[in-house]
Amino acid sequence: MDHLVIGLAYGKFRIAAITGKDTVEEARKRHNLSHTATAVLGRSLLGAGLLASSFKSDKERILLQFRGDGPVSPIVAMADRNVNVRGYCENPQVELELNSQGKLDVGGAIGSGMLYVIRERDNYEPYTGTVPIQTGEVGDDLAYYLQISEQVPSAVGLGVLVDPTGEVRSAAGLLVQVLPGVPEEDIIQLEEKLMNLGSLSHRFDQGETPESLLDDLFEGWNKLEERPLKFACDCSKERFQRGLFSLGREELSDLLETQQSVETVCRFCGEKYEFSREEIEELMKKA
Repeated sequence: MDHLVIGLAYGKFRIAAITGKDTVEEARKRHNLSHTATAVLGRSLLGAGLLASSFKSDKERILLQFRGDGPVSPIVAMADRNVNVRGYCENPQVELELNSQGKLDVGGAIGSGMLYVIRERDNYEPYTGTVPIQTGEVGDDLAYYLQISEQVPSAVGLGVLVDPTGEVRSAAGLLVQVLPGVPEEDIIQLEEKLMNLGSLSHRFDQGETPESLLDDLFEGWNKLEERPLKFACDCSKERFQRGLFSLGREELSDLLETQQSVETVCRFCGEKYEFSREEIEELMKKA
């Protein structure tokens, strides 16, 4: 089962690990993603889920937006405290050659540009942090954001393994944050462990779990919480109906001159909602 695990290690590190094979596969199917786009959006969804691991209220959510000059950009991923994730990329069918390491070219797909991180909380103005994209590999960029915008030294690892048919074989992520006052030698030891960790996607393809990964890295760590992960969207026909109503009578009339019904599509999940001619005419009466 896809899920997120949150813990504390030695009172020195806040840790979270996530597995999301089915969730990323759901995104792939909904958006008809290429191999490359699956890795790009999959990493972004998992990264958003990891950042949402610190949320305390059900009203909190986070939105990541990678606006680079790569062919798949922009990429948008959103997550809430309950690790409901959703998102999309602008050009989901783009496929790139493998990079110099023989892996899917996530960095080339995103390109150079800016990463925007928007945190929303109930009764508070949304907070937006902006940093330059560092590598486009998503994990590196989120770690840089946490260091620069939130002054929290962090390591973020993300991986999505796609088989030749395009199906997702594994999807996983790791977040480690250094708490205040940790000695430098402990941080160096942690860095060495992380450097020797290897590919997360391959480890999880071979049966790794968030719990076993954290066991390997932090013997005796304390598990604080576990949350299920799923692809979920809060769109509805009623919400799109309100959007159509806001167009006004004249624009709705123009729509009916060229078509017998109106189909709307949610960018985040790909769900389609069709409005008949009668439904549009009813909206025009109310406009």
